[in-house]
Amino acid sequence: MSFLYRKAAQMLSRCSQGGGIKNVLLENEDKSIKKLYSILYKALEDLDLLNKIYNIYLSKICKNKFLGIILLSVLVHRNKIDGGGKLKREIKKREREILDFYKKAREKPYNNNILEINNISKYFLIYGNDNSIKEELMRSIQIEEDEDIRNLYKITNNKVKMLIDSRFYRENKIRIIDKTSCLVVKAGNIKRGMVVVDICSSPGSKAIFSLISLKKKGYLICVEKNKKRCFTLLNEILKNGEYDGLYLDEHFIESEKFILNEYNFFNNKKHNIYYIKHKNNELIIKIYNCDFLNLSSDDFPNKIDVVYIDPSCSSSGMPDFIYKKNIENAFSNKNYKNEKYNKSDNFKKKINKQRNENTNNIDKFNNATEWQNINESDNIIEESNDYMPEKISEIKIPKVPSIFKDKVKKLSEFQKKILNHALVNLTGSSTFIYSTCSFFEEENEQVIQEVLQKNPNFYLKKAGKDKFLSNNHKYDFSNKCIRTFPEKDLCRGIFISKICRKNI
Repeated sequence: MSFLYRKAAQMLSRCSQGGGIKNVLLENEDKSIKKLYSILYKALEDLDLLNKIYNIYLSKICKNKFLGIILLSVLVHRNKIDGGGKLKREIKKREREILDFYKKAREKPYNNNILEINNISKYFLIYGNDNSIKEELMRSIQIEEDEDIRNLYKITNNKVKMLIDSRFYRENKIRIIDKTSCLVVKAGNIKRGMVVVDICSSPGSKAIFSLISLKKKGYLICVEKNKKRCFTLLNEILKNGEYDGLYLDEHFIESEKFILNEYNFFNNKKHNIYYIKHKNNELIIKIYNCDFLNLSSDDFPNKIDVVYIDPSCSSSGMPDFIYKKNIENAFSNKNYKNEKYNKSDNFKKKINKQRNENTNNIDKFNNATEWQNINESDNIIEESNDYMPEKISEIKIPKVPSIFKDKVKKLSEFQKKILNHALVNLTGSSTFIYSTCSFFEEENEQVIQEVLQKNPNFYLKKAGKDKFLSNNHKYDFSNKCIRTFPEKDLCRGIFISKICRKNI
């Protein structure tokens, strides 16, 4: 049997344990990543149906459900399974029955609960807004300029592979970014020379678009608690050749320059603050690898123009949200989560735990208790009849699935704490942009409502264009907040609010 199928099954196992689908794909550099991507996503798209087929035809002969699902997906999509082995031979005995069952099921009206992800456009930036790159891509891929965000370009989903295969992508001349990240940054109305704070900064889309908006002059402060995500953030910023770093000193002394690689970064127990500068020396980036809840006004400039707060959320606005929900449904039996790949997964967990530890040389950089109950598993979506994808298709706000309510409640409490901490402690700021990639009111309007009640010296302003403003009439401030929906806006779902301080 092809070793590729076992790798895909291992990735499916990681997804069932709460790993983000894209993160799981990119955990290890693999020459077969494109093939693995295709195998995994085809399995996820048909997961409900493949789960039924597995339970009928394979459950007694294949105890590794992850591998069974992958092999069934390969069979129904390719009509063959590469390689050999006992399991393949057993599947071949049932091949005609399996294919007939799949075909008949697909001929019936079939709702696999997957949103029309292919309708969502893909967006990207061209570093330096190089016209020659723009012209060549317009000829070869037929890119379009976005109608709402200047210097943002879009393509259809079927052109993404062509973009990734281009030399411009390989040479880091372009950066794929979601439109919603740009809408968040645009709400802050950044001008050249401003001071900007980006809380919960990784993977870096808001930071990168903020840097473009600063136009090579200003000061950007990023805060990212998670060590591994901070490494991703730093890498993404430095992919743009206009920036120089890392430095361990704000004076950018060459002897304090830090070579960024996995070994240096994850074995660094001494430093929590890093610096990057633009090559013209007029734009500086300061990165805190620590818990924002343990920072105070003393850690920030006296004057801040805009603060972005984008905390952990349910990710219900993300395209793969339904995939996660179906994964939880298919693998809800905990026995499936601990078989076959336990040894390698435990090793990875040990490595990731080591990487995610914050250094403890300074007390205020230790983990705050408020974060201890927020983890990757809080983003797993469980099966429930309360959640209806049709609501989103109808541009309506869905209810939280009943089984997921406790998790959303926990996330909501955390979101209130981090937003309140920002409003109370960053006294030098006049504008705060709060955003989540969630559809749920509990993580959006309800957070804003409670935090504003506690802080009456703040009010809401319009967060963007009228076309994106919410029509949720349950709250008197909803028409000032942005809400996007995939089918209407051709991007993921996001909530954005603009909170301003009175008398400043």
